[in-house]
Amino acid sequence: MAVTRLDKITGGHLESIKHTANMTNGLFVQLGDLVDGETELYEVVIPQTDEDLAKEFLLHVTPEVMADPRQAGLKHFVVEAGDAGRAYHLVKGDVITLTADLIDGTPVVGEFAVPQTGSLKLETSPDGKGGSTGAVEVSLVLEVVRKTMLGYDGTDAYQMRIVKA
Repeated sequence: MAVTRLDKITGGHLESIKHTANMTNGLFVQLGDLVDGETELYEVVIPQTDEDLAKEFLLHVTPEVMADPRQAGLKHFVVEAGDAGRAYHLVKGDVITLTADLIDGTPVVGEFAVPQTGSLKLETSPDGKGGSTGAVEVSLVLEVVRKTMLGYDGTDAYQMRIVKA
């Protein structure tokens, strides 16, 4: 379903991104090279090693505008492969809500979610560390504040506060 709510976010610094695969809102990306011939459009990079987890992550949230009325609604929204999307630089104190399908594992209130290698989704972490050993210092840590629901069908979601960015 992949629904995202920007509860309290500075949103002052945005980047334009492009990926080779379809992207839902609520994914965490890293910036790659500029697209050929562009001055502000970056390729999306997926972290591949534990060392990549120390680099900055941005939150992909593109305004949900759908030309096809049959696909209207937040849960159907995707940015097609090769189309431009929008990503936010995050700062400590930002608050977002993500549906459970955007997080690998079951989040626990008071624990954390962090980026992972090989994926644009977050994964749960009891101590705010990640990587292949579970002991890697990552550049982005979100504390799980509360369990809630998003969408008209009440999909499980989690409100999270950025505690490290």
